Amino acid sequence: MSSSWNAEHLELITLNDAVASFSRLFANTVRYHHWHQCLEILYVEEGFGVVIVDNRQYTMRPGRLFFFPPFTLHKVMVDEKAQDRYRRTIIHVDQHAIAKLLRHFPENYRRLLALSARGRPAFVADLAEIHPHIDHLFSLYARAAQVSALSSEQIACMLMTLFNMLPPGQEQMTDTSRGIASPVMFWIEENYQHKFSLDALAAELGKSRSYLSRRFRAETGEHIHDYLNTLRLRRACELLLHSTLPVNEIAGQVGFAEVTYFISSFKKGIGETPLQYRKNHASRRQASGNAPAATAKSSEYR
Repeated sequence: MSSSWNAEHLELITLNDAVASFSRLFANTVRYHHWHQCLEILYVEEGFGVVIVDNRQYTMRPGRLFFFPPFTLHKVMVDEKAQDRYRRTIIHVDQHAIAKLLRHFPENYRRLLALSARGRPAFVADLAEIHPHIDHLFSLYARAAQVSALSSEQIACMLMTLFNMLPPGQEQMTDTSRGIASPVMFWIEENYQHKFSLDALAAELGKSRSYLSRRFRAETGEHIHDYLNTLRLRRACELLLHSTLPVNEIAGQVGFAEVTYFISSFKKGIGETPLQYRKNHASRRQASGNAPAATAKSSEYR
């Protein structure tokens, strides 16, 4: 199986001793599906495009605030005409550290747990009408972050302010685009553990191989095999972190026929071998009171 997939599919940002990273700037977008092991907040200030998350596509426009739970595959595609005007705020949060501070604020504590629950759908809110307030809030914390790393108390206060600006009862995004990418991603989600067959996928969807490949690339900006490999490695990371299965069994469970190919693919995508990943993240969890470490790569180009 040949693929253009490479290490850039997984962004590894290490929060280390910090509880959050804060990035507010004009930037390019990640052109591939990726995930983080922490809660990610994306606020669109300028620019239009599409957010692909939870196997669906959603409109991206100014004033939209997205919450991506840990391990949620997602991708942002900015309209070509708006590339030079795409401005966003991205915040990565160690939700475990913040949750400890919010225990005495039941409603905010519940909201944080809901937004950062693994497996939960991503959340979006339209806040264009109160953009000046959001802009002021983020400007204050962006200036503080330039002086020194934001403290847990500062992040907790910012999140509580933000939570109280969200519309009540709005819990998930509304699907706005139904192309071929969504059914392809759903099929891969159901079949990634088995040997991939483009013929089987094409037959299931009643399309030709060439049509599927061409349309998926046009809608998502990447090849089907790239998405498949990203999903398999995401599943492998979860098993390494939350099970004691040996590497060879994990390789088989996520769809790799050969453990040697799995190890080389994992090293290429993650930057360390499966055993190194398990060992390093186990030590980080112990150092932080058994809370999963929050990781992701510089958000400067998202």
